[in-house]
Amino acid sequence: MAKWLALFVGGLIGNTINTAALVLLALAGYLFGVWLERRSDPLLRHRKYLSKDQEAFQHLLHYSTFMMMGYLAKADGRVSEQEIAAAEQVFDSFQLDANGRKDAIRLFNAGKHPQFQLDSILLPLASVSRRHRALMKVFLEIQARMVIADGGRGDQIRRRPFIMIAQRLGFSEQMASRILRRVSARAQARAASKQSVMTISDAYAMLEVREQCSAQELKRAYRKAMSEHHPDKLMSEGATEQMIQAATEQTQLIQEAYQIIQEARGR
Repeated sequence: MAKWLALFVGGLIGNTINTAALVLLALAGYLFGVWLERRSDPLLRHRKYLSKDQEAFQHLLHYSTFMMMGYLAKADGRVSEQEIAAAEQVFDSFQLDANGRKDAIRLFNAGKHPQFQLDSILLPLASVSRRHRALMKVFLEIQARMVIADGGRGDQIRRRPFIMIAQRLGFSEQMASRILRRVSARAQARAASKQSVMTISDAYAMLEVREQCSAQELKRAYRKAMSEHHPDKLMSEGATEQMIQAATEQTQLIQEAYQIIQEARGR
């Protein structure tokens, strides 16, 4: 019953004061969530295909996605034009309408505010991460776009908080580094695909395999990449409609990369 929203509200306020007050604020957040439900607030309006917990989780995910993007963008002290462009790409991949984009910008700006407390979203996310592993990987891939946005010194500064966030969500430093490499390779492939045709080297990087890999290794990598981003799998874990759209874009790139490699190998 609105427990994810309760954690979010309680944490958002509570992280700015002492630990003793967190208990009271968590309770206040819970009661606030109940009050919202009883008033049929749009934030928690019941849908036929979602339980109340699922819908509350989706809103937590929605808030967290854009707030954390803002937090990481400002981690090196300033938000560059490249980071703004990267955020716009995420908005585009989410296929946000005018109101949705305005809301995303508001949340992004809240995340980059100096007084923003990361634990206000990280604590409730970490509490459910183990039940949503595939979805959390996609969430981290979205955040990784901000880390690699400008390709400069800021990347290394943003890398540290990104790895910390991944570890708090239950992933190893090695996995976090792998996600960064994957997103970097896919950003190059995405750019190449929009300009003309994805290059063969970009295609291999997209699937995270060597050009000398066997047909079996290639197929295994392709199936794994498709499985991790399959809309049905993410939907079963509670992904928002916008995240499903972003994942669908990824699967299209993965399919394009696999087809390019297959054609180059004469298959």
